[in-house]
Amino acid sequence: MKISRAAARSFPPEETIDTSTPPRSSLRAAALVIAALILLAAFVVTVPYISTALKKGYSLFSGFASTGQETLTSTIGPVENLTTTNIQCSNVVSVRALAAPDISNGTANVAYPPDYCDLATFALAQINADRAANGTAPVSLDYNQAAQQHADSMLYYGYFSHYDTQGYKPYMRYTLLGGRGADYENVAYYSAVFHSTSSIENAIQTLEHLMVYNDSSCCGNGHRYNILDPLHNRVSIGVAYSSTYVYFDEEFENLYMNLNFSMTGPTAPAPYYVTMTGAPTQSVTPPTSIYVAFDSTPTSETRLQLDSGPHEYGPGTLEGGILPKGPLLGGCARFTSGTTVCADTWKFNSATVDIAFSLKEFVRNYGPGVYTLYLITGPSTNTAITTISVFVS
Repeated sequence: MKISRAAARSFPPEETIDTSTPPRSSLRAAALVIAALILLAAFVVTVPYISTALKKGYSLFSGFASTGQETLTSTIGPVENLTTTNIQCSNVVSVRALAAPDISNGTANVAYPPDYCDLATFALAQINADRAANGTAPVSLDYNQAAQQHADSMLYYGYFSHYDTQGYKPYMRYTLLGGRGADYENVAYYSAVFHSTSSIENAIQTLEHLMVYNDSSCCGNGHRYNILDPLHNRVSIGVAYSSTYVYFDEEFENLYMNLNFSMTGPTAPAPYYVTMTGAPTQSVTPPTSIYVAFDSTPTSETRLQLDSGPHEYGPGTLEGGILPKGPLLGGCARFTSGTTVCADTWKFNSATVDIAFSLKEFVRNYGPGVYTLYLITGPSTNTAITTISVFVS
């Protein structure tokens, strides 16, 4: 979602916030170079407030050296009683020639390969086999275009990163392409010679196995934790390939609601007023707050810039959040730093979602950029059931 703002404002440096609920920790890792072929970079979070729960693979960049002439590189980026989706894959994918897949006005020229449905079904089976082997309920296949769009982008422009040529992070692409759950991205590529669907399936199987079972030395098991996270209940798959490269994208989702989202513009009587309405689609722990994270306005990046990094991403700079009002006096608790806004409406039960609040104070304090709303059910952004980004200019 994009919202324009009349005047630009400067915004303060990053700061940490805390309440009695969310714990904090720093996650840092160094970049490694193995041989002269593959750049290996580990999970780097540039914001110090991130909870220890983010060790469960919010975003990783890693690589694997193989024997022979093949090279492997991979990246990672997030149930209960699963409701099976009845969507037929062939009804939602559009097979067309690869072209510039940039996102504009909520759409992109997304090109699925002819064997996409077979590949996505195969990838889902690999993911769910790993989850079953580790005591985690299966995820079902979703079709948010963010997964295929990013795989297309990496193949088309020839880079490898969680960021893209438009400067977008994964959760931004997910929102721009219609996502209303919470999004956690994995990306990987495999370089070899590909001549059939089965050879591409072999690449996907190898990457999946490495991310789950050979991830500790490179990435602190971030890939593994992300793939096995029990809160995920959906995954959208992206696969884009040439004769020598396969780009593989997993957009894990925490998708527990049919959600309508809107925000008023800067000239409305109540500017930047957010309403979130709908109904849960399956049981989930009621959310306790909304974290508001800030990213500066994305700017375009070249292939060289993307390949030189940073490749990893965090959830933005946490600038405060939204809290429900108390039942007696009508006020709400306060974050110990950053901006706190009391919600005007906060209703979340098995039948109804109805939350309303203003972001005006955030926009006044932090200026133009991207505000991402994490409706959380636990102590961190890793327990979110929304990662909705709104663009303020």
